[in-house]
Amino acid sequence: MSSTVCPICKVETQFCGRVVHNSPPEVAGVEIDLGDTQFTMRRCPQCRLQVKVPCIPERDLIECYEKASGDHWEETPDPHKRRFDDIERVINSHAEGPMVLDIGCSNGALLGYMGQSWERFGIEPGEEAARHAQERGVEIIAPMLDDCTTEKRFDVILAIDVLEHLHDPDSFIERTRSMLNPNGIFVGLTGDAGSPSWKWHGARYWYCSLPEHQVFFERGTVDQLAQRHNMDVVHYERSSHARYKLTRGVRDAVRGLIWGLGMRMGLHKNQSSPGWLPAKDHMLFVLKAQ
Repeated sequence: MSSTVCPICKVETQFCGRVVHNSPPEVAGVEIDLGDTQFTMRRCPQCRLQVKVPCIPERDLIECYEKASGDHWEETPDPHKRRFDDIERVINSHAEGPMVLDIGCSNGALLGYMGQSWERFGIEPGEEAARHAQERGVEIIAPMLDDCTTEKRFDVILAIDVLEHLHDPDSFIERTRSMLNPNGIFVGLTGDAGSPSWKWHGARYWYCSLPEHQVFFERGTVDQLAQRHNMDVVHYERSSHARYKLTRGVRDAVRGLIWGLGMRMGLHKNQSSPGWLPAKDHMLFVLKAQ
């Protein structure tokens, strides 16, 4: 995606800032060589998708995931902190059957939390993570969606912390739509570039500083994808990626507000913003096949 054309709407995007990656840049705990490439953020005037230009080659990112240590992700994450209950609540509200596929299932913690009443399948490129998922009762059907040849159809397809990694979100939704049963649902959790904290820091927002994050959704992006692929947006809510104590929320908010003021005064020119993890800068949404 070195092009400045929106991968969804195919119209020219607009410059909205310079992106600064963390130093040294890492993907899943594995260092990646970005050379002296200068990255910028551009926004589609129609669907509001933000794209990082140029893209980092997918093969380079996959190699990092394949090399990632199995303990890079928590083996047994706190389900309350990670909002597994929110995800399960949304699934239970809209799912009409037990077949669930988690794309990028990592070590299977979420599917393990959901329990054996579901027929659980996963797609995961990390070898160690996939092995842990299988130990939790998840059937791994492919390392990547492009490698998937199953003829199974699913009642629920999950993409939790996946959409921001894509080079072509339109093709991804098209493919997953074809794998759903009638009235099946697609559940996505990703960053929300329309959130107040994100707008305060712009292209320097902490979420953009992660090299593996390539595209950034707003509510308009979800609406556009649903319309293009004959799906209905049946749920949308803005939340933080995880639950944190009130003291962490206050600390990050104060730090984030001060940093944004400094940025507007010309400071922090070569820095990404500090983490603002308790901020409501994520979206949890459901698309239902028509």
